[in-house]
Amino acid sequence: MEVLKYWNVDSFEISTYKFNLSDRVNKTYKTSGSDNTELCSYSYNELGFRGDSITRKGFKVLSLGCSHTEGVGVNYVDTWPQIFCKYIPNGVNLNFGTGGRSNDFIARCLLTYYDYVKPDLVLIVYPDICRREIYTDEGGIEPFMPQSSWGYLLETTNGENIQNNMVALQNENSDFINWYKNHLLIKYFLESKGANWLWNGSMNIPTDYKEFNRFDGDFATVIDKAVDGGHHGPIHNKKYAETLFNYISSEFPSYIPNIKKT
Repeated sequence: MEVLKYWNVDSFEISTYKFNLSDRVNKTYKTSGSDNTELCSYSYNELGFRGDSITRKGFKVLSLGCSHTEGVGVNYVDTWPQIFCKYIPNGVNLNFGTGGRSNDFIARCLLTYYDYVKPDLVLIVYPDICRREIYTDEGGIEPFMPQSSWGYLLETTNGENIQNNMVALQNENSDFINWYKNHLLIKYFLESKGANWLWNGSMNIPTDYKEFNRFDGDFATVIDKAVDGGHHGPIHNKKYAETLFNYISSEFPSYIPNIKKT
C-alpha cells in the first residue's frame, strides 16, 4: 500500500483524484464548484487559493472555510474576505476557503500554513459538520459529504463503497464529536501561537456551544444569492463583512491597529 507523505507547504493537496489544488496555481478559471455560469472569474495565487499573493506585505487576514468563504458564485471583489480586508489599511486577503471541504480540511490547512504565512488575524467559518476528509488505500485524500458525492467517491468502485459505508455509519453525534475534536485542535494551536481569531458556527454547529470569540453574525440568513443560485450573493457578503468588522471594532479593538467602525 502506498502511504501519502506527511503533508507540508510543498505537498499540501485538497484532493488527489481530481479537483487538485496544484491545478489552480497562478491560473484563472470561469467556473468553480457549482458555478458553471461562466459569469464570474476565479483567479488563484501561487498556492492555488483564491486570495492575494502570500508575498504581499501588510496586515494579513487568513480566512478558512468552504465555498461560502472561497466565494463561489461571486467575483473576487464580492467575496466577504476581500470586502473585510478592504476595511483595513494595507489589508492582505489570504483566503484559503475551498469549495466542498470540511472542518477536517480546515484543521489540516491551518496547521500546514500558519507558520508559513504568519497571519495577523484568523477568521474561520466552519462548514457543515457532516463533512469529512477521506484517506484512501491508495495513499490519497478526498473530500466527503453525505448529501452528494463527486470525484473519487463517485467515479471509482472503491470510492462508491467508501461513500456508502460512510453514509451508513454517520450520525449527528459522530458529526459533532468530529467537529469538536477539530475545533479544540484549532483552538489550542492558535492559543499557543498567541493568535487573534474568531470563528463562525452558523453552518450547523449547535447554537448552545458558546465561546467568547464565536461570532455567527448574520452569515446563515441569506440576503441575496450568487449567480449559481446556491451561495451567498454580493449584498450578503458585504453585509457579513461589514457586521464582522464592526463587531471586532467594538469587542476586540486590539485585533486590528487603528481600527474604526465602517
